[in-house]
Parts: sequence; C-alpha cells; structure tokens
Amino acid sequence: MNSIDAQIKNILDKAQKHVNGVAAQGAQEAMKAIIDLAISELDGFHDVTGNLRNSLAVAVFHDGVLKGFYSSAQALNHPPTRVTLKQGQRYDLDYYWGGEAVDSIGKPYRAPAGERSYLAPQEAQDFFANKIPSSKGWCYVIVSAVDYAKYLEARDGVNILTQLHDDFEQRGAKVSEMKYE
Repeated sequence: MNSIDAQIKNILDKAQKHVNGVAAQGAQEAMKAIIDLAISELDGFHDVTGNLRNSLAVAVFHDGVLKGFYSSAQALNHPPTRVTLKQGQRYDLDYYWGGEAVDSIGKPYRAPAGERSYLAPQEAQDFFANKIPSSKGWCYVIVSAVDYAKYLEARDGVNILTQLHDDFEQRGAKVSEMKYE
C-alpha cells in the first residue's frame, strides 16, 4: 500500500470510529428515552412486588455485538420488594412496592398466575446474555422479563410493551413478534 492509500485508510478509519462513537452515544440516549416511555405507560398500574416495573430493559447491538444496556431497574432505582409470586401464593410483606400498607387495601394479594419465583432485573440481564440478534447494523431489543406481562395486558388492559412494538413497526422499524420471557 502506498503512502496516499495508507493516509486515506487512516482518515476513513478515524471517521468510522467517530461515527460509531456518536452512534453509540445516541443509542444510549435512545435507550433511556425508550425505558422512560415504557415506565410512563405503567402509570396508574398497581404493582405488587415491583418486578413488572423493574423488568423492562433495552439493549443495543451493532453487528451482533452488545453495545449498551439500560433497564427500568436502573431508571427507577427502586428494587422489587421480593421475588415474583407463584400462582396462588400470597404477598407476605407489610407494604406493597408503591408504599401502600397491605392491610389498608384489604387482604394480601394472591397471585392468579406464575410458575416460578425470580427477581425481574436479573431476568432481564440474563435474557440479553442469551439472546443475541444476528442482524447487521444497529439493532435495539426491548424486553419485559416477567412471564406474566402478556397476561396482565390481556386481563387488565395495561400497556406493557405492545404499544411500543406497534409504534416502532408503524414508523418502519424492523420489529420481531412480541416475546415475553
């Protein structure tokens, strides 16, 4: 390679690094905005343990490599009160996640669904450790890491991720089918 070729390659390599740095910064800001929007969709929803609100996460990948991760657990900085409840299990603490005294609302909440107990923030991190998109370029992946999210959307009409999915799709984003882990 002659000296001009080497100089041009060096210039283009530096430009690409700069572009990727700017894109990564923009991706970080977008992840925070997506999570803030998803959290705001849950306004008015009574979250018993806090796992649902802490289960939302978005990751950005570039050419299949994780470049950033942001979760509602980071945004809220208010961890769940306990692990998720299994079907039939009663909430066993004095206060719900939002601060309401259990006895001020009536009987302790009994879970109508759920096959296992877990902490949602860890489930979200585990999801991204195992789900790497194969697409080229920049890719956002959004998840609600509680297995009962789809159930709550159907039962209570609460918007967890469906509206975000549909809005991204309407704006021409390549979106997959909704998957609740």
